[in-house]
Amino acid sequence: MTDEARSDGTRADGGVLGALRFTWRIYERFEGHDGSAMAGYVAFSAFLSLFPFMIFFFTLAGILLGPEDSRAALDALFDLAPEHIARTLVPVMDEVLGQRRGGLLTISALGGVWVASNAVEAIRVAFDRAYESPNPRGFFRRRLIALAFVLLAALTFTVLGVLIILAPLGFRLAREYLGFEVPIGVAYLRYAFGLVTFAGFLYALNRVLPSRSPKSRNVWPGIVVTTALWVAGASGFSIYLAYAPSYTMTYGAFAGVIVTLLFFYLTSAMLIFGAEVNAALMARRGDVGSQTEEVV
Repeated sequence: MTDEARSDGTRADGGVLGALRFTWRIYERFEGHDGSAMAGYVAFSAFLSLFPFMIFFFTLAGILLGPEDSRAALDALFDLAPEHIARTLVPVMDEVLGQRRGGLLTISALGGVWVASNAVEAIRVAFDRAYESPNPRGFFRRRLIALAFVLLAALTFTVLGVLIILAPLGFRLAREYLGFEVPIGVAYLRYAFGLVTFAGFLYALNRVLPSRSPKSRNVWPGIVVTTALWVAGASGFSIYLAYAPSYTMTYGAFAGVIVTLLFFYLTSAMLIFGAEVNAALMARRGDVGSQTEEVV
């Protein structure tokens, strides 16, 4: 293979032109694998799974932390979401949780695990297309992995919620008992916690979900791209909704649901695009098969 061409058909020229050409190649892969349609599929599955997952998360956090702290952890997680998304979801979540007590909540949580695993399966299908995995796993194996991811997500968000709750308490104790004034910028550490957790979860998704997984060193470019796009997209989305609230006139009472679905769609598209970045880089290096490995 010469320096002028790669196995994926792109030229090897560098500089801005080469970067633009390679970015276009990633977009072609994204569209060629029906990335837009798959993002809609993932977003719809995630939206249907959101409240069952939150019931499971609330139940698990209640077991580990107690009812009051589990509610505080849930509120802390919603604080990380864009304002308009949180305003839509929090009242509904309060209503759903308020109607369930004791054994009924536990039964709902168990059902929520299965429903939430459908969203994980949707991501797996999208990743298999992006990474061009030849042979998907069997049904029971796929479901076990999806259920394990639901549990992992609930545990991860519980820990994240606790860290967000404990950080202000730690800052206050440091000020009162040690005389140490915490810098103002440290208050933004909760967003850093959120980003690190998000990146770690993306790593697990890219390594485990595809039927033929990329090696560890090959997933980080896509994770960086997805995280950067998500931060920029979430910020831009919040600014747009704050200064151009015309969606309320277009969708009326359904505006909150539509905005939430749109946010999920954009997040799903960024997730799939990151996988396409990894796959395109692997193809550019040569033999894709040498860059992947079978995962149980």
